[in-house]
Amino acid sequence: MNTARGATGLGQITVAGMIGLSAVAFLGMGSAYAHDPKRPELNAWFKSLKNKAGEPCCDSGDGEHAQAEWDMRKGGYRVLLKNRQTPDEPGQWFDVPYSALIDQPNISGIAMVWWWPSYDMDGAMTPKWRCFIPGAGG
Repeated sequence: MNTARGATGLGQITVAGMIGLSAVAFLGMGSAYAHDPKRPELNAWFKSLKNKAGEPCCDSGDGEHAQAEWDMRKGGYRVLLKNRQTPDEPGQWFDVPYSALIDQPNISGIAMVWWWPSYDMDGAMTPKWRCFIPGAGG
């Protein structure tokens, strides 16, 4: 009888550990460290970036490299974002609002986006935008 109880306790610990590791992995996917550690001279530049409302874009490497394109029909940028709740599914293209656009040269050369997801009751994701800077030639 103790053997069964011990196995159940071990199973509960194992399940709890797996849940904890999954949570850490999920939260770790939330922000990519976009600042290149090989280019520390860019850190001050990243921290100086602000959106059209004057809000800072970056504080601690929470931006992400972005796959972006110019939409000639709409006259604005689109960015491919992945739903963090379903990371194995393909991303979805979203229009970048003008208020998030940074109008200064991108000295890193890489398109970057600062955003966080908002989810509705059925799990559909809507991005909440902080900033976007086009890459070289963008």
